[in-house]
Amino acid sequence: MALALCIGAIVIAVALGERMKMNTGIVAMFFAFLIGYFLLGKQIEEIIMYWPVDIMFYLLSISLFFNYAALNGTMEILGRKMLGVLGGRRALVPWAITLVCAVVGGLGAGASTPAIVGPFAFSMALSSGINPALTALCILFGNLIGSNNPYNGYGGIISKNLIIANGVEPEMATAMSNRIWLNCTLMCIVVIGVFFLYYMLKDRRKEAGTAEAEKREAAELSSCTFNPKQKITLAILLIAFVLMVVPGVVKTWFPSPFWDTLAGICKPQVVMVAGALLCAILGLGKEEEVLRRVPIHTIVMISGVYMLIEIGVQAGLVEQIGQLLRETVPAAIVPGVIVLLAAALSFFSSTTSTVMPLMYPLVPQLAAVGLSPVALYSCIFLGGLSTDVSPFSTGGALAIAGCPDPKTKDELASRMIGCSLVIPFLVMAAAQLGLFKLAG
Repeated sequence: MALALCIGAIVIAVALGERMKMNTGIVAMFFAFLIGYFLLGKQIEEIIMYWPVDIMFYLLSISLFFNYAALNGTMEILGRKMLGVLGGRRALVPWAITLVCAVVGGLGAGASTPAIVGPFAFSMALSSGINPALTALCILFGNLIGSNNPYNGYGGIISKNLIIANGVEPEMATAMSNRIWLNCTLMCIVVIGVFFLYYMLKDRRKEAGTAEAEKREAAELSSCTFNPKQKITLAILLIAFVLMVVPGVVKTWFPSPFWDTLAGICKPQVVMVAGALLCAILGLGKEEEVLRRVPIHTIVMISGVYMLIEIGVQAGLVEQIGQLLRETVPAAIVPGVIVLLAAALSFFSSTTSTVMPLMYPLVPQLAAVGLSPVALYSCIFLGGLSTDVSPFSTGGALAIAGCPDPKTKDELASRMIGCSLVIPFLVMAAAQLGLFKLAG
């Protein structure tokens, strides 16, 4: 009963938000209190504890810091200059963002990559007229390419350890993990490519540009100059970027007490709060305006739905969906079913901490009937990651937070919900076509 009501409440909250232009989070919070208290026997104080403090603080700290740079024009000029480096070629911008996020994620930034790179990426993309949803996809899937490797990537290492727990020799598990990562990389490129074609063709119909015009514009973009306040702001941004990336990377490759301590304090949240404080002290923007532009609408929406989803998890949603795999499923559609189940589970819980531990143990049984283990692991791995663009996941929320334009930020959440519903079917199609067997 509680489980069915949770699912219905999630659908109603999203529908009301879209239909009546209400904040979905407020509706979701109301349902979370009712279902949690009356049907699950939770105390109100306990339900309030489901408020996602980590995600909310990320959203807040990113806004406080980067709003100074956005308000005084630094981010706009920086975006134009980065576009100028690409010769004004807008088509290269999404791929440049993907590459940067893959490198930063692979170096060890991991889940923090959207918070670190996102504001710079959105500034360049907005300056060049790239669709914000495409920008967010490039940030998130670029990061997935880099941060899910089986050597220093959080998801890749967990995947490898779970394969070993299934009785696979470490050497073989490493080889399998490499092939899973290759499938992940190829699938991420395919997803970005599909949305790239969709959005670029859609935007091209609106405005017809020529290569010559792009070259002339590139010269104009490169000629933009920073004023004294903007130069100071830019210096703070670059120092913050170094502090957020370098200590964590060095600690990963060269562990020592010094780098462990430095990496421990140089978390993005701490660095961005310190950066915001420094900007306020130096008078680089009006603090009142910076606070006014904190995305309260987005924070309430994401946090409210997150609370309701957590109530659903407490009601047994994850176990119920996972149990479907133990039913009789025709072998021909097992890969596609696994992808969709992993995606559904991931929408309500973490891929690495819930979906993979729950579904990886099923692989030996399924492989015994002739299915490729690498393909099956890839289906679970990529199915779970396919909904990472949802604004209710940490990655999706951080990507939204990185957008410097308040109006675009609010619109981006609903667009990313749509993307998170489409991408699992792209992954499912790849699984059913046998593409994951190519690396197996």
